[in-house]
Amino acid sequence: MRRRSASVLVTGCVVFLLAACGPSGPGSAANSPGSTPSSSSTPGATATPSTAPSPAAADLRLVIQDYTVPEVRLVRLNATRTAVVKGQYDGIVAGKVIIVNGLALESLSSNGTLKTLGHLTQAPSWLGPGTVILKPDLSQWIYTIADTDTWTSHIHLGSATGDQVIASVPSPSPDGAAFYQPFAWKASGVYMVNQPVGLGGAGPFLDYHFNLVSYDMSSNKVSMVSPDCRVFEVLDDGTAICGTSGAGYVEVRSPSGQSKKIQVTIGGPANSTDAVAYFHVSVSPDSRRLIVGRNGAKDPVINYQMAVADLTASSAQAFGPLDYLPDAWLPDGRVVATHICAYVDWGGGPCNAALDGTYIFSADGKSHSLFFKLKSGSVVVGYV
Repeated sequence: MRRRSASVLVTGCVVFLLAACGPSGPGSAANSPGSTPSSSSTPGATATPSTAPSPAAADLRLVIQDYTVPEVRLVRLNATRTAVVKGQYDGIVAGKVIIVNGLALESLSSNGTLKTLGHLTQAPSWLGPGTVILKPDLSQWIYTIADTDTWTSHIHLGSATGDQVIASVPSPSPDGAAFYQPFAWKASGVYMVNQPVGLGGAGPFLDYHFNLVSYDMSSNKVSMVSPDCRVFEVLDDGTAICGTSGAGYVEVRSPSGQSKKIQVTIGGPANSTDAVAYFHVSVSPDSRRLIVGRNGAKDPVINYQMAVADLTASSAQAFGPLDYLPDAWLPDGRVVATHICAYVDWGGGPCNAALDGTYIFSADGKSHSLFFKLKSGSVVVGYV
């Protein structure tokens, strides 16, 4: 999920970006503060997986970003911490956790080995994962330094041996209120987004995603993807997962231009939350399914609900009980999710805040167990 920086787009955690401001956004205050364990201790919370994992799955590490410190932690499925590294979580590439620590760009292996890949010449405005995008083999990276007067995008290409500006591109907005922000570097190409500035707001389903742009490294030209794609993810083969405004579906757009629409909301009266509102969209590790957060109640009542769909399906089906939102897929199909109650002021329905915490759901969504009650500001963002 793309996060937006307080310095450029919003102030503090006013915007309801669940992963950016903590594991459960506005509901994080209801979470048990629970002290996090030391690297050699096991937390008090029971952390028995809901289904027996395969040997490979049992040995994986969950990646936790603590946005308040900031730091990145690796944790076993029994909630035992195995590594702690200072810095901002930037993504997972080639099985490594990418971390930006000041001007240092680092990779963290599942065994806790930390490696410095190189250094940035200037710190970009922090916009969450993808602020720096890396080539799949980790040999090069791209980031943007934007002028705050004209919003010209100075695109940097870095490597272990140096860093240079390879293009300076004028703002894509007629009024200069946008710039080109890196999004993903895949085998199919380099992708950016048309990133507006000055955004703010609050709401139960507020989740900023912007129009996709392709970047040609041979010509250093940027081109808006047409038709517009409000992008959630770009898969390795170039398939784009696009969102819609005012409609309750996700578009799966192949590199050949073929498009498939998946209804992900429960449907309802026009412009109601149950008809159009969804967020927390992500694709499974095998690139075959997607999961979203939506309203599982009837407008104006809001109860968060997870829903899953095959990328070839026409609609998404409920996954698990109400009041959970997805955080990360696991390679065996299980889902890490956060229990959260929607604010009463936003129409929140009956919900037991005492259940707030991070859980692991079975691949079919029929069972789940507590992983840990992470403190506010911490969220599971993936695995290695």
